[in-house]
Amino acid sequence: MRHRHWIALAATFASLVLGGCTSGVTTGSDRQFVGSDKCQSCHQAEYTTWKATWHSKMVRTAKDGLLKDAGENWAKDGKGNAGPTKANISGAPAKMEDVVWVVGSRWKQRFLVPNAASGGHQFLDKQWNTIHKQWEPYGQKNTWEAQCSTCHATGYKVLAVNDKGSVTQWAMSEKNVGCEACHGPGSRHAGTGDKKQIFNPKNASLADSSKVCGYCHIRVENYQYKTPEGNAAEFLPHPVIGDSYKAGTDDWTTWYPDKVLLVGIQANDPINKNYPNTDLNNAFHIDEAAQKSGYFEARKHHEQYQEHLQSKHHKNNVAGCTTCHSPHATKAQPKPVAAAESCKACHGNAMNDLDKTMPGLASTAQNLFVRAHTFNPNIAARKGGPTVPANAPEPAYYYRK
Repeated sequence: MRHRHWIALAATFASLVLGGCTSGVTTGSDRQFVGSDKCQSCHQAEYTTWKATWHSKMVRTAKDGLLKDAGENWAKDGKGNAGPTKANISGAPAKMEDVVWVVGSRWKQRFLVPNAASGGHQFLDKQWNTIHKQWEPYGQKNTWEAQCSTCHATGYKVLAVNDKGSVTQWAMSEKNVGCEACHGPGSRHAGTGDKKQIFNPKNASLADSSKVCGYCHIRVENYQYKTPEGNAAEFLPHPVIGDSYKAGTDDWTTWYPDKVLLVGIQANDPINKNYPNTDLNNAFHIDEAAQKSGYFEARKHHEQYQEHLQSKHHKNNVAGCTTCHSPHATKAQPKPVAAAESCKACHGNAMNDLDKTMPGLASTAQNLFVRAHTFNPNIAARKGGPTVPANAPEPAYYYRK
């Protein structure tokens, strides 16, 4: 009893010393996700600048995030293309008022309505191209929570699967790419103030910090976990039912290796070949020029990590993802620096024309492309397409006054 008494006193003392950083947090032997709002209490500058990034705006309610031009052109865009009219899985008619969540806003926006069959949400049949201001067909016919959520949410975990491997129950600590998506679960850190109890990419190797980014900036096909509709999924949940990916601790590249297609990551899934009848079909340029140069640029979006691994930045251990990309402010860098500007620290004005060194090659919508990240010295031979300007302003929203 005396031993327990002293433990209780010690815990009380710790909570008094740490003050505002511990209120409302229950600590235990395991690491739990506490949510980005909790991080704000001690990391205001980081939180405020993170809130201004697209990571924090990946998934929003329709009332908060529906784009103004999409809402105003819901029935038909200026080019005569009809807007969304039905849900992709159920085929049920759908109106703008039925939309519960919107996904994305910088490149394109997609729209989610309830899916009664799975208990999750399903996409509508059109997406909005933010640059070309037009409606485009979108045919994704899988429940969002069991197809996309490991990267559009934080602390995602599978709770149950059926006898066919389809995910039937799930949970997440918060929608969007929150603080703990990149720093790992924060309960121990929040409860003790100990910096060693949280992952900080700046203290990790370039390879390890970039691998955290790679968890989402990659294209995979998962046969371990299938969607409720019975299809191979495009996300990467933790292999243990009820557990979540923990950045900086878990090595996702080693998970169920024989039941996931990890092109360019696993030795058995080389990037220099094609994978027909999968989501990785025609995912990379593998033509004669690519085979000769040894660089295989992405043809589809969210494959930046698979490109980065091919670059001399990675192979020579000179630069990682956060060398160029600032996810939020820090004490050393109170204002995040645009990626294009960060290049000048090493390359000077040689990077002024990104279309020559990082052309838009990975399709993300009709005639809209994500910039290449291989830094192939001969990449100018590939003609790039339109991409979102780095200085593109915050869009206007339909329901906001």
